[in-house]
Amino acid sequence: MDFSKLGSAKKAQAPTDPIRIFETLPSLSGTFNDLWRGQDKALTEWHAARDRQDVLVSLNTGAGKTIVGLLIAQSLVNEGLQNVLYVCSTIDLVRQTAEEADRIGIDHSTRVRKGFSNDLFETGKAFCITTYAALFNGHSALRNRFFPQAIIFDDAHVAESLLRDAFTLRVDVYDHEELFKEIAELFKPHFHELGIAGRFRDALDLSRHSTAFVAPHGLYERSERLLEILLRHGIKDHDELTYPFAWLEDQINACAAVFTRGAFELTPPFLPSLALDIFQQKVRRVYLSATLQSQTEFIRAFGRKPDVTVTPSNDAGNGERLIVSGRKVKNGFGPGFAEKLVETQKVVIAVPDYERAKAWAKVAEPPAREDFSEQLDAFRKGDEGAFTLVSRVDGIDLPHDTCRIMIMEGLPSGSSLLERYQWEFLRMNNVHAVRVANRLAQLFGRINRGRNDYGAFLIQGDDLDKWLGNDRNLALLPPLLQKQVLIGREVQEAFGIDSHKQAIALIERVLGRDEGWLDYYQREVKLAELDQDQLARHNAAEPFMVAAALSEAKYAAAMWRDDPTSARRELEKTVDTTAQHDTPLGGWHALWLGAAFEREGDKDAARAAYGQAMRRLGNGMTLPWPMRSTSDKAIPEMNAFGRSLQGLLCYSNGNKFEEEVKMIVQALALIDQGHPRQAEAGVRALGELLGFTATRPDNDGDTGPDVLWRDEAKPRQLGFELKTDKNDPATYFKKDISQGHDHLEWMIQTYPDYDIIGVAFVGPAGKAHAQSNPSAVMRLCLPSALAALRDELLALIEDLRKRTPMERLIAIGKETEDGRWDIEAIFNRLNPIPMSK
Repeated sequence: MDFSKLGSAKKAQAPTDPIRIFETLPSLSGTFNDLWRGQDKALTEWHAARDRQDVLVSLNTGAGKTIVGLLIAQSLVNEGLQNVLYVCSTIDLVRQTAEEADRIGIDHSTRVRKGFSNDLFETGKAFCITTYAALFNGHSALRNRFFPQAIIFDDAHVAESLLRDAFTLRVDVYDHEELFKEIAELFKPHFHELGIAGRFRDALDLSRHSTAFVAPHGLYERSERLLEILLRHGIKDHDELTYPFAWLEDQINACAAVFTRGAFELTPPFLPSLALDIFQQKVRRVYLSATLQSQTEFIRAFGRKPDVTVTPSNDAGNGERLIVSGRKVKNGFGPGFAEKLVETQKVVIAVPDYERAKAWAKVAEPPAREDFSEQLDAFRKGDEGAFTLVSRVDGIDLPHDTCRIMIMEGLPSGSSLLERYQWEFLRMNNVHAVRVANRLAQLFGRINRGRNDYGAFLIQGDDLDKWLGNDRNLALLPPLLQKQVLIGREVQEAFGIDSHKQAIALIERVLGRDEGWLDYYQREVKLAELDQDQLARHNAAEPFMVAAALSEAKYAAAMWRDDPTSARRELEKTVDTTAQHDTPLGGWHALWLGAAFEREGDKDAARAAYGQAMRRLGNGMTLPWPMRSTSDKAIPEMNAFGRSLQGLLCYSNGNKFEEEVKMIVQALALIDQGHPRQAEAGVRALGELLGFTATRPDNDGDTGPDVLWRDEAKPRQLGFELKTDKNDPATYFKKDISQGHDHLEWMIQTYPDYDIIGVAFVGPAGKAHAQSNPSAVMRLCLPSALAALRDELLALIEDLRKRTPMERLIAIGKETEDGRWDIEAIFNRLNPIPMSK
């Protein structure tokens, strides 16, 4: 034993610079010689900010994020951080990431389905590649036994739905018939109380498209009984339900609940990420993301804005795409077209759910979960045929000749029933648009993976086609994808592509690398631009939507800690500003503000907030008024205007009243002091204060008048088109009047049971152009007339405030029943002038 040979050569310290790590990797078969420019820049900038807790690295889809993430993970291991995790969205993506690590020679462990692939992670020698589900499930061994000091979150831009799954308990009649029936029976009286027993019955029916939302009060008063039912049915021992239940067992009061199509879902209204140890403790967090045009979904997932955002300018991942609209092609790009196409081409068919997949069964049936990877590999190696992706927007790579054509049907939707309820029934279109944009950016990257890649994307179905046809939605997509959609529009329109034969000829020219196409594409991709007004709308609203998302995160964390007072204070700061820019989202926030008030025991404030929620959300939301206090019982029920004033004037605290009035005055001042979009917010706020369901259809749903007031008691509607930026005197041109006709048609189709009082153009005095043909119900109202109505209403509020509480309630009831506050009377008080004159 020659001890002189031991310890004489200490191992050199492992490098922490990720670029240096890359340079020291072994030269294995299949590795590449150098990093791409964008990868190099991303790693350099991350290394400079490596000590910051939250760093977002944003690269184009297909720009090599995986290599960047692996080198960052190894750098953190070399620094000496314990239990470094690389988190992926799916098991397939874990395997692909592990293969990439093997290819470049980086040691690692993987963990899927409860087992490690080796002991490198457990012994502190390497990082572990795993899934979001493994880290965030309620019984996570990784969090409990191997709490990480650093995490790399891959595909962070679509992480919200992955975290939502971890906090969602779903019981359906298929798999849990007896449990579902007991839960339904528990909530049956609640829906009778709300007066929507029929909607509830439809929601239990598998064949009907209906959703019944449990009001916060209805869930709160049944939370212990719901818990007892779940425990009695052995939920803790269930193979799948036990994981979300572990999160929700003590937090049912902080959740929302819905019934739809024979399923019951329990989930938080906003993700409580800030209450989780992963985000509370000092953990280095690195987020790998595609290019983000809006940060709101990132914040909704992780509860925060990143400390540092790394966005290297590069063209890696900027693959070439031809995007063709099926709505403009006779018979579209449906299964019949696909059957012919797959005779000579490989095609991926992307659909949002298994119901839509049924129509494509003759072309390709979606593989079973256990056969997915095997069948996908077989498709990769084949020369023709089709493969169906159901609700999969990530973790599938089919670059270059593995597939160059994708048929996309339907808007990609999440699996959350609450999310679908928000979109389909509450029309929270702006919130949904950001989610759709992030998922579409991923989906377009499945067969288009790098700068030298190219492919054709065929859009089938009206919903996706119309979504892509709206420039406000396109503003949420990465810049290159925006331009590619615009190029596709121009090509299709210029060549009149409206038949299957023409579409196939176009695809063949593009995939055959036609020189004319290549020259045109290179020129136009540098020039194409969105409608600047729509882009400006997005940019103006973005900071307020970010503030709203941050408020949601703080509210959720406070409710998770059973602190409704702190939760309420967070939403109070932003709820009215949020409503100015997104009416339905402002209504959703008012709903949960009311829930916090109720938990505090403030019934009057809860009543006011619930009233706001229903006026902003319309017929999709039905809520009970909280229990009336004893002193209120002698007061008759008021109309909507009365309830609105009562909600404002009910505060016993003078400072609280002054705060509320100050916010209202600021909002209403925009009517005659702001630019047209701000004036829209002011007119909407005025209608809401008058007790109408007041919305901004064009802003909230991409079509319809700028502002719509609806009287729910006697179904009538009044539309507004804001033209306050016109010169004085103004000319209302044919284009303006055409907008009015479009609004009228939208109002007829959207609310057929509501009589139309008129469409009011709000702007300077003037005349309609001789070539325009205004309808008899189109009127011109001066902004000063709306301002006068506002001033009269504010003066009434101040006078009512001076009375004693009992006198005030009687006065409110008497005043608001006066016919001068009827919607038609109000319209006449605005001195509307027929546009035809």
